Amino acid sequence: MDLKERLKDKINSYGLPVKCLPGYLDGKHDPELRLQMLPGSTVIDMDYGGNKTEQYLMECVMRGEDEGMINTTLWAIADKLGDTDFSVASADNSFVYNELTIASMPHPIMADTTGAVTYAMDFKITVDTFSK
Repeated sequence: MDLKERLKDKINSYGLPVKCLPGYLDGKHDPELRLQMLPGSTVIDMDYGGNKTEQYLMECVMRGEDEGMINTTLWAIADKLGDTDFSVASADNSFVYNELTIASMPHPIMADTTGAVTYAMDFKITVDTFSK
């Protein structure tokens, strides 16, 4: 399923000051914006044919020294993803988008002694997947 890649591409289409990458923060970039799946994703419904409605917990996490830019960037992402017109399409027909709910607005989760801060913004996305 290409859900994570399509979400990353969608976020990168918003003209943000930093490119979104998949995976975890590695500290090699400043600022650094990542999209990652969180534990707790679940199957909401499944029919006898194996088709499923699934909900994925995801997070945009951003780290850097410019706290204002980080806050502004994550709020811009939250505004776009939380818009009622938001939609994302699979490139390989592996899912059909249902809905997206912002679970937590951008908030600081860590500051270190080098002056870098880390913010996170969590969301739930629900998609239909189909048995092949």
